[in-house]
Amino acid sequence: MQINILSLVPIRSSARLAAANRPSRVRHGFTLVELLVVISIIITLAAVSLSVFLKIKSRADNIRAIDNMKEIGIAISSYLSEHDHLPTFMETGVSPAYSTTIPYSQASVLQPYLGLSEPTSKLQYAEVFHPPGLKPDNMNGRKNWYDLVCYAMYDADNFSPTKAFLPKGVMTDSEGQEVGPFGRYTASGTPSDGWRTAQLDAAMAKFSADHAGRIATLSMVPAMLEVNAQYPSAKGGWAWPVPRKALYGDHINVLYFDWRVDSVKPRYFYTE
Repeated sequence: MQINILSLVPIRSSARLAAANRPSRVRHGFTLVELLVVISIIITLAAVSLSVFLKIKSRADNIRAIDNMKEIGIAISSYLSEHDHLPTFMETGVSPAYSTTIPYSQASVLQPYLGLSEPTSKLQYAEVFHPPGLKPDNMNGRKNWYDLVCYAMYDADNFSPTKAFLPKGVMTDSEGQEVGPFGRYTASGTPSDGWRTAQLDAAMAKFSADHAGRIATLSMVPAMLEVNAQYPSAKGGWAWPVPRKALYGDHINVLYFDWRVDSVKPRYFYTE
């Protein structure tokens, strides 16, 4: 009688033998090509996300900058209504610093109308003049934003004549010196008040007479604007540093004499 040896092997043992005889599957990790593809996708997504984030932040900064400028415009308008003339400022460049020792900076003059704390002998800085989004790499090496001039008041010598601007000869002081719309200040003399509403209107009429009847309105004349290194007089004539470039892309924000704010191309105002 013949005996089948395989029949004597338990079923489970047979299964183990069959499994042992099957070729094993080797588990591999990612190949170098696959890793590079994944990394490149991650980098691309990160770059796109960062670009979108920066655009959104820049847009938000610009909105805040416009709101700040509107607040300054309301303060100047309130000063004009209360005193019947525009304020007198010490410099064309806007200073955010104020104290009892610098009474004619923009921040000092407008302090009551901007809701700032009372001035003392210690320097304080008005945040409303701080351009949102100003970064150290756009500050000419300065560490503090208040070391920079980021805004300028009206200066007829540096605006393009293709845009309506306030003509000279509207007002002079006792020394025979030209007085701009925001007055004239000298450390040795008596400050001259800024223009009255009637003088602003007279300037518009004089501009039209000098330019063959071309219509000029205060809504066309910038009272304050953002400045940067493209601003002509900033290329060597100013004692203060200015930002290297426009803070919010390809435009600057401008406060007009009707106290509205608009965004325009920089060279729309700058003299070439």
